[in-house]
Amino acid sequence: MSSHSSLKESLVTKLTDKVVTEDAAPTLTVGDKTYVVADLSNEVKEMLSLHEQAMQMAIGAKRQAVIHDLAVSNIASLIEKKLAETDE
Repeated sequence: MSSHSSLKESLVTKLTDKVVTEDAAPTLTVGDKTYVVADLSNEVKEMLSLHEQAMQMAIGAKRQAVIHDLAVSNIASLIEKKLAETDE
């Protein structure tokens, strides 16, 4: 993984590091600054929602890629097996 990707993941991790306790309002920490979610503008809250949705979609896409890779590998194995049977 490139350092650029690692940096993005690091920023994403920090961006989504919401801290919620029983007595405290939900907060969002970006870098070394913490914001109370309720105090954020509607625009920022919408962007946070979009960020969360994009993260979930990225996770889904990665899972789909793994499934496709397994399918390709399995089909290749089946082809190899059929070819070996033909040679017998």
